[in-house]
Amino acid sequence: MLANGILLGVKFPEAEQFVDLPDLKTVPDMNNEKEKVENTPLNAANKRYEPGIGDYGDMEYTFVHTKNAEGSAYRMLRSYADSDTVLEFKETWTDGTTFTYKAIPSVGFKRGGGTNTVVDLVVKMSLQSDIEVTDPV
Repeated sequence: MLANGILLGVKFPEAEQFVDLPDLKTVPDMNNEKEKVENTPLNAANKRYEPGIGDYGDMEYTFVHTKNAEGSAYRMLRSYADSDTVLEFKETWTDGTTFTYKAIPSVGFKRGGGTNTVVDLVVKMSLQSDIEVTDPV
């Protein structure tokens, strides 16, 4: 499956429905890697492990940023990022799979600073909940 068509929606505190953020360019890996915790009894011949808690790692979305205009992802998220407000997000794949979670967004720019260099908007998520996966119908 291609990443083409993936959407990232946000539900603002005053809203009842998700609104898709415009111009999504890249999505992060969604790998809840559980820490491997060593728990070997003294009489064992080999080490034994238990699964620890998971870590989704750095969840970083990239957006096309053409200008600081009303309705841009930057303008939609900046005040919530500045005030460390927890928002609800929903990533939707083209097959209907959704990933819903709460996070505090952080907004910034990635730029190379040279001629013909694209300036991207980068939104990093500080996860505040588990990620709920809903399979397509």
